[in-house]
Amino acid sequence: MSYLMDLHVYTSNSPDTRDKISFMCETAVEKNLRAVAFTDVICPWEENAFDLKRRVLHCYFDVCKVKRLFCDSLSVFAGIELREPFLAPDAVSKILASQRYDIVLASVTRFSEGEAFNLSPDMPQEAFNAFAHRYCGALLQTVETVDFDVLSRILAPLRETCADYALFESGMQQVLAKLAERKMAFEIDTRDILGSERIRDLYLRLASFFLQAGGEHITFGSESTSHDELGSGVEIAMQAMKRIGFKTYSFYEGRTPYTVQL
Repeated sequence: MSYLMDLHVYTSNSPDTRDKISFMCETAVEKNLRAVAFTDVICPWEENAFDLKRRVLHCYFDVCKVKRLFCDSLSVFAGIELREPFLAPDAVSKILASQRYDIVLASVTRFSEGEAFNLSPDMPQEAFNAFAHRYCGALLQTVETVDFDVLSRILAPLRETCADYALFESGMQQVLAKLAERKMAFEIDTRDILGSERIRDLYLRLASFFLQAGGEHITFGSESTSHDELGSGVEIAMQAMKRIGFKTYSFYEGRTPYTVQL
């Protein structure tokens, strides 16, 4: 496989990251990646309007700068990861209207402004089931009401728990069916493909369901927070999706999906 892309990459503009965007581009070239999407995290509900606008502009300007610098060696896509976009729909609309993004990711990491998930490895099954019901509901609301391209990080919360996934998987199938119906993309997060066997197997089952439900677009992203993680697991994930039955994967430019053969 020669056309490797990592479409979920953070830079020092996101929390808990350390590498600048130019260094990430240099690393991508060294690793023979053909394309990278920088999708720094924006929480529309978290900041006042002035600070939010300033952060959005700063992140977008950085991507535009490296697009020019690396135009001969790397395709760079301007992206954004919107966290809990359903909590601030007006702010989301203003953000998306303000810049010419290539790819827009959506993720859910909390239920409300002051209510984080607070999962733990030893949480009771009943508590996990209650979480699963609310989390799948929040994802479904996001898919049904928010303007975005790729649903990302869907299994990230499960990294913190050892519960049975049956109820969660059932709820997630509803989310993926709606995602397929709306012709949106399902992100294959390579961090989870490379993670625990339980989560990896669940990811593969969900990807298979998405395909059966008519899902057309999958993307690959490492959710990398440093240069050494960049592109990690992408080729392994591509091979896994090909075994499931996917023939193509997608990248986005100007928020239009384009497909590439697996």
